[in-house]
Amino acid sequence: MSTNSRGSPDLDQREAGMMRSTIDSWLQECTYCGYVAANIEAEDAVARTFVETAEFRAASLDPQPDPTARRFLVRAALDIYSGDQKSAFLHTLMAAWVADDRKHTSEAAALRLKAAAYLSGNKIRSIDTRLLLLDVLRRSSSWEAAEALVAELAAEGLEYPFAEIVAFHASMIEARDSGGYTIAEALEGKPERRDIEVDPVRILSDHLRKMHKPDS
Repeated sequence: MSTNSRGSPDLDQREAGMMRSTIDSWLQECTYCGYVAANIEAEDAVARTFVETAEFRAASLDPQPDPTARRFLVRAALDIYSGDQKSAFLHTLMAAWVADDRKHTSEAAALRLKAAAYLSGNKIRSIDTRLLLLDVLRRSSSWEAAEALVAELAAEGLEYPFAEIVAFHASMIEARDSGGYTIAEALEGKPERRDIEVDPVRILSDHLRKMHKPDS
């Protein structure tokens, strides 16, 4: 299918444009066994083992009423079974995006809390991962944790546009604003750096896309 992502991504990496509306089709589900993947026909030895486990059965029976959100949560359970905490974080965040679209605010916040929990207890080196986690914490009204992460990031002397994004989050946290914003909105009104030729929105969104790579 053809789609596009024209426009500024959200601070939590969700694409703009038509790509946002295709979320229902990002994962496939086997109608026979309930296995969930981007392509259920692809060979996956770990997945074949996973569908026989209690963890899979529990995830498949999750009371989550929305089938799209439930598919993301089943996939997150497979991520945990495979030892991939970051992918579990991302898939759970995607379930929160579904709740956002359905205007289920409290459910979206709870899913973001669940997503953040997958990264807790680990030292995260990547600025990309921490920026994404910061938005997740703020959107779930985890104010103390968000403030601590802002302080950590601010102490590192980040460059443009990352420092400006952290400052934006800091102001939203102070205002107890848990709303969703785009990268462009966060940078609106900030002085432009003339020595940077690339669009700052693209700089940040390109960095955030590294979240899909295995190193965190």
